[in-house]
Amino acid sequence: MEIITRKKPTDEMFAGERSLKGWVIESISSSLNQVVDPKLLSTIGREHLKVKNCALSILQLSLECCVELTNERLLRDMERVR
Repeated sequence: MEIITRKKPTDEMFAGERSLKGWVIESISSSLNQVVDPKLLSTIGREHLKVKNCALSILQLSLECCVELTNERLLRDMERVR
């Protein structure tokens, strides 16, 4: 999440109850452009859409990997498949 958003969990905007994870969850459905690093979205045309879709997929995967309960994490399911 830090790479895609260009924010750190210790950023001053995440004071109190607000967190990087919470901010991504809140913003991912409504305004992806505000969450993703603008430098990543600086492409034009079809490439812009591809980058945006890729960033969305990465953020969704990172949220799956940050689930609080260990048994609900995606990675745990992937290990079982191996």
